[in-house]
Amino acid sequence: MFRNMDSKTPLPVTGSLLAFIGSAHTALGVVIWATGREQTELAFWFTAFGVAAVGFGIAVIETERTRGYVPAPILAAIAVLTAFGIAFEPVSGFLTVLLPLAIGVRGWLRHRRIATVPAG
Repeated sequence: MFRNMDSKTPLPVTGSLLAFIGSAHTALGVVIWATGREQTELAFWFTAFGVAAVGFGIAVIETERTRGYVPAPILAAIAVLTAFGIAFEPVSGFLTVLLPLAIGVRGWLRHRRIATVPAG
C-alpha cells in the first residue's frame, strides 16, 4: 500500500473503517435492489447513504493524515449520527460505527494528552 510521505499517522484507521463500512453498506444496498426483496426507495437510500459514508470516510482519512488524529467536531458528528441511528434502530449496522468512533476518540485523547504536557 502506498503511504503519503506527509502523513502524520501511519494508518488512518478511523477513516479507513468508515470507508469500509460505507463500501459494505453500498454493496448490500445493491444486493437488496438487485434481489427486489425490499422497496426500491429503501434500496436507493440504503445505497446512497453507503456512498455518502465512503465519501465521509475518505474525508476523515485525509484529516487523519493531515492532523494525525480526528478532531473533536468530526467525532461529535459521528457520535450524534451513531446515537440517532441506534436510538432509531438498536440492532443495526450503526453498531459497527462504534468501533471507528472509539478508535477516533482514543487518538484524539492521546493527542490532547501529548499537547498538554509541558516541554522541558
